[in-house]
Amino acid sequence: MDTSIRLILFKEDQINQASDAIETLHNQGIHDKDISVISGVPFTEKMLGRPMAWTRVPLIAISGAVVGFIIASLLNFLTPNLYKMYVGGMPLTPIPTSIVVTFELTMLGLLIATFLGVFVEMISPSYGPKGYHPKISDGYIGILFSCPAHIEEKTCLELQDLGAEMVDPEEVKQP
Repeated sequence: MDTSIRLILFKEDQINQASDAIETLHNQGIHDKDISVISGVPFTEKMLGRPMAWTRVPLIAISGAVVGFIIASLLNFLTPNLYKMYVGGMPLTPIPTSIVVTFELTMLGLLIATFLGVFVEMISPSYGPKGYHPKISDGYIGILFSCPAHIEEKTCLELQDLGAEMVDPEEVKQP
């Protein structure tokens, strides 16, 4: 089936029309994986009526905290038992100082894993249509979508009725 990539633009204050345009695309049978929203302002998925984008960053962060906790536990409990040295009648593992070390290493693991998780998410490839138009830098909301050729004209007319500015496919800059 022949598909073409189209770009429509809305002014930044036309967020409701942009949301209605995405709903119109859904009604035409265009799936979310075939729609990309580009904007200079970070709009939430909820504002545009899109499904929430799930990432693996929280899972990576929690696993980093668990690794930090395990390392802290090994340092607090294993090391003193390997090299037993009693000092001033204190136990081998004093709990108050162990709490501080455990907290710090758990948080250090969490922070490092979160940074690495965000970095991996940023360099991971994104799927869906890709393109850009200079007006997006001037405060426009761009909706890029792949449309089957047999419904393209009908879809474009419905979107223009919502106030969308259609962009000629030759003007869309491909990455």
